[in-house]
Amino acid sequence: MPPLLFIHGASCSARVWHAGFLQRFSQRGWDCHAIDLPGHGPSHRMSAAALDRLGLQDYGDAIAEAVQRLPQPPVLIGHSMGGYLAQRHVLQGGAAAGMILLAAAPPQGMARELLQFVLRHPMLALRLDLSGGRGSRDARLQRVRGMLLTSSTPDSVVGVVADMLQPESSRALRELSLNTLPACRLALPVAIHAGSQDALISAAAARQMAHTYGVEAIIHTGMAHMLQWEPGWEAVAAGMLDFLAGAFGTAQSGAAQEQVGAA
Repeated sequence: MPPLLFIHGASCSARVWHAGFLQRFSQRGWDCHAIDLPGHGPSHRMSAAALDRLGLQDYGDAIAEAVQRLPQPPVLIGHSMGGYLAQRHVLQGGAAAGMILLAAAPPQGMARELLQFVLRHPMLALRLDLSGGRGSRDARLQRVRGMLLTSSTPDSVVGVVADMLQPESSRALRELSLNTLPACRLALPVAIHAGSQDALISAAAARQMAHTYGVEAIIHTGMAHMLQWEPGWEAVAAGMLDFLAGAFGTAQSGAAQEQVGAA
């Protein structure tokens, strides 16, 4: 069975998978690995200037190195920017057995999605920094509630997610907005999940991405961007496990989980 490599999104770290996903998948027998991209996570903090020099190529190199350290090509599981990086890795010829995209930035980049966010939420957009980890905790709580979660998400979850956020590279965010990937079918199993209330990656964008890859998008009603943390995450995980079982068979229970640090 292929290992699973979990790739976090912008302003996050491997901690984003620790709420239940790593435990759930490892309990079902999958060999789980979660990477901290360069400049992310408590052991890879750096100055703002150094962070802002990092780009998507640096993140992609870290993913490629993590893949090479695994015993066989993994299934890439990417959230948000991590989903874009997973697509980038595969489309550039990187090794992978399959790909699961969660609220993933589309291959055409984020420029259109960000413009639509501004048009849909003009007052909120005026107050929000694209790099979710900057500013006071109150500001982070506001960003998390407005951009990443739903109005009904429990305050306790909002607080945990807000405390996980960290600054993101302005260069990486700029490249994520402007860079595009080839639109083509992939010769590997692909699954796409999105939330119906996601303010950043619309369900329409997820369906368009799924059409590009020749699959059906799974849209989770009443969920937003942080599919790993919101009430209902168990259903998201169950759908992913069904996909894995269909594509690769059922793993043996009791596998280990590991966090892979950035090189």
